[in-house]
Amino acid sequence: MLDSKIMISSSAVPAAALELLIEQGFDTTSVDELAAAAGISRSTFFRRFGSKENMVFADQEMIITHLQTVLGTSSAPALQALVDAVGVVFDQYTANPPAAELRHRLLQEVPSLRDRELVSTHRFERAFNGYLTSRGLFAAPEEHALRLGISAGIVAIHNDHLRTWLRDHTATSREALAEDARRFLNRFSDILLPGSDATAPPTGHTVVVSVINGPVDQQLVLDEVARALRETPLK
Repeated sequence: MLDSKIMISSSAVPAAALELLIEQGFDTTSVDELAAAAGISRSTFFRRFGSKENMVFADQEMIITHLQTVLGTSSAPALQALVDAVGVVFDQYTANPPAAELRHRLLQEVPSLRDRELVSTHRFERAFNGYLTSRGLFAAPEEHALRLGISAGIVAIHNDHLRTWLRDHTATSREALAEDARRFLNRFSDILLPGSDATAPPTGHTVVVSVINGPVDQQLVLDEVARALRETPLK
């Protein structure tokens, strides 16, 4: 199985280039200036990134690919595989705090980059959706929306923890993220965990009849049970 602890190279997004974009402005900073800040030539910059926008999100492309590989090679039950995978994504984003903070600040200042971030969010959702599809989970036509909702929910939980971490690194952790993701996914454990009986009847009221101190009129007992059922129907 692939080692899920592999870290994406911190050089994927040069911190010095991000600092320059913040200092000078995204639109007013040239590619030549970014290449110089990153310590590479102009031709290498274009070969490696293609554009300024692609440079800002260079590691996200790698993280999405890594996520797909981690999910595709996991032999764990689906629920655990999903929890592990969302932790892997969090690990990647928090591995280089200075670069993560710089990009977050840059995204707050540049609307076009925020739009690009939304595209990346949808790609993460598709990665989780693709995994569920490949496992044949929520495969019925009427479960399509549910599968999409679960995929979006996992990403939303991750992003909420990442935003919390960006504000205060001590306010959350990988473990806290995993706990929230598991709590959410446990609602679908009848499908995501092996051996679960999705057709088991729900637990309802239990009727107990006790006979104490001698014989009891059978019809009286039946009448009392019938009355109790009418007043408190089984759910």
